[in-house]
Amino acid sequence: MWFAFDAVAPSIALCVVAAIAYVLGARSTRATALARARASERAGRTRAEKRLREVSLELERARRCARRTREDARTGSSDASYDARPIGTFASAFDRRTGTPRQGNVVPLARGRVELEREWVSGAALDGLEEFTHCWLIYVFHANTDLGRKGVGEVVDDGRGRGQRRTTARAKIRVPRLNGEKRGCLATRTPHRPCNSCPIGLSLVEILRVRGTSLDVAGADLVDGTPILDIKPYVPYSDCIPSARAPNWVGNALEDGDGPLTVDEVSFTAVGEAAIRAAWHAREKSSMYESADEFIAFVTQVLSRDIRSYHQRLKACSNSQREVDWRVSLDGIVVIYRQAGKAIEVTGVGEST
Repeated sequence: MWFAFDAVAPSIALCVVAAIAYVLGARSTRATALARARASERAGRTRAEKRLREVSLELERARRCARRTREDARTGSSDASYDARPIGTFASAFDRRTGTPRQGNVVPLARGRVELEREWVSGAALDGLEEFTHCWLIYVFHANTDLGRKGVGEVVDDGRGRGQRRTTARAKIRVPRLNGEKRGCLATRTPHRPCNSCPIGLSLVEILRVRGTSLDVAGADLVDGTPILDIKPYVPYSDCIPSARAPNWVGNALEDGDGPLTVDEVSFTAVGEAAIRAAWHAREKSSMYESADEFIAFVTQVLSRDIRSYHQRLKACSNSQREVDWRVSLDGIVVIYRQAGKAIEVTGVGEST
């Protein structure tokens, strides 16, 4: 009898191991499926929110135009307003707001391309621009979360019955460099401008190449799909003011650092670097970068400043004992990293959504 048990025992052990492996595999499969479902849901929600902002913006413009018309007819006066039609669209290595530099040229390897609207602007309009090293891009903050929000920027009665009016536009914003302290919006470069119907941005970029109706640039801080209103050459003798100074919280040179946004070290795990190289090779033909090494250098530059929002940093501090995987989409590759204080470690890549 003992002989029979000894003969059967290994088979029983194998069955138990197989059962455990099956259960673990099933759990892993369910976890993977759940993660994909969540990512798909998040991507769908992001697309829906973006489309809602676009539609809301159009409705808001139409509503304001109708209100101005009624007001002008009632008072016999006219407040000047202007509609600007984009001359082109910007293709960027940043396909969402998260990760996009807060200022131009702080990430020199940030690539982008202006594609002019051929029906609206001839390629001849760019002739001579290649003789300059830099240019200004004037654009619309099209991904601004205030766009199209009902009531934002409205002029309303003050409620005192004296015909006085006030604006509901946001006057102050929280400054990332000041860890959430507030400053007037016109003393910052926030996308939340008083002109909420068409908030305008201005960025200085390096000119790389002019080809036909396209302009390749570097050092850009624009999100993919940004509408371009105008392009102007950078003229050193008038645009550069050596004596100009800014408050200490802004800094007067890149060497001044970014205060609470400063990152001392960006490193890659062996697995993380291998995953990034593999991901770049998988989309090499559509990448804005010439090699995996150049792309890794770009990732390093982006993460050299804390790209998280003020509220995300606060939440991370409250969960200091818990390791959190942060994600940023760069040139179509979702980079996963962990941050401990002022040190960042890139651990891998995620699925693009």
